[in-house]
Amino acid sequence: MDFSWSTPLRRNGQTTLPLIPIEIYLDIFELIVPTHQPLKEEHVETFSALALVCRFFCSVALPRVFERVTFSGDTNGNRIQASRKTKWARQIVANTEPAKSVALYVKECTFELWNLDKEAKWLLVPFATLYCKAMARMSNIRKVVFSASFVKKDHWEALAQLKQLDVLEFCVCSFIEDPPDKELTVRDVTLCGTRGSPATFTLRPIATTSLRALKADDVKVVLKIVAFRQLAIDVLVLDQRIFDMEPLLQVFGHLPGLQSVTFGVGKNALTSPLVSKLSLKKLFTRLHSFTLNGIGLLVPQHVVEMLAGTQSLLHRMDDDDDNARYCL
Repeated sequence: MDFSWSTPLRRNGQTTLPLIPIEIYLDIFELIVPTHQPLKEEHVETFSALALVCRFFCSVALPRVFERVTFSGDTNGNRIQASRKTKWARQIVANTEPAKSVALYVKECTFELWNLDKEAKWLLVPFATLYCKAMARMSNIRKVVFSASFVKKDHWEALAQLKQLDVLEFCVCSFIEDPPDKELTVRDVTLCGTRGSPATFTLRPIATTSLRALKADDVKVVLKIVAFRQLAIDVLVLDQRIFDMEPLLQVFGHLPGLQSVTFGVGKNALTSPLVSKLSLKKLFTRLHSFTLNGIGLLVPQHVVEMLAGTQSLLHRMDDDDDNARYCL
């Protein structure tokens, strides 16, 4: 579909008015919602209306409207909106314009609230399959999020088609089918609420050569992963307060190439004799920063130096009472 445009003409009756520079229009759009911020529902309506004004407005507004797409399995949600997305997905799969071209604007796709109970299974699975097929055609997607959702083979098949995919997040998900034997070149993975889920199974399709950052909320889950697969990640974020240093030390032993590490510590853990064994700078020769997250307590300087394994070149950066970031 042709979305070419020219500078909008301005008229007052039959009189042609001076053109407004494109930059001024762009600044006005930016004042409505900055480009780095996702659109709220009311802003989606505003930008959708603006897209109907002229070709130039359409070229600016339409990518913002479809930059982030959410497919919800909530059967109690907005049925009109769900019906529109289902129709759009079917048009994408059928390779129909303008749905085909609009799909290329999507940069982030979320599957949320797909609860696979017995009563809803027969209803939800066909829609999930349809949305997966549509997502596979959104070739410019860089981030996919699964939140409170089942993950089946169709999802993995679709992810494998997304060659620009960089970020993959799973939050409170159930993995109900084996992933296909296809490799995903993802750089950043987040696993939250995965207790009881087969974490090693989750990361099986992801190429270890491409993975650079891992975020999780359970150190034992991370330990299973690093023990199962040889990772060469640069960034590790543990969104969990650590009370037992032993699993953390085991995780660190598998990841000698870390450049940045984040974790929380409990007060009791700071008094553990294992703290002296952390010595992050010795464990990670490439380490340039570490963050103590959500600790809610003041860590004495000598303990920080013990954790870092150095007394020099240690600088405390951006901080509040609950987070302390140190640059080495």
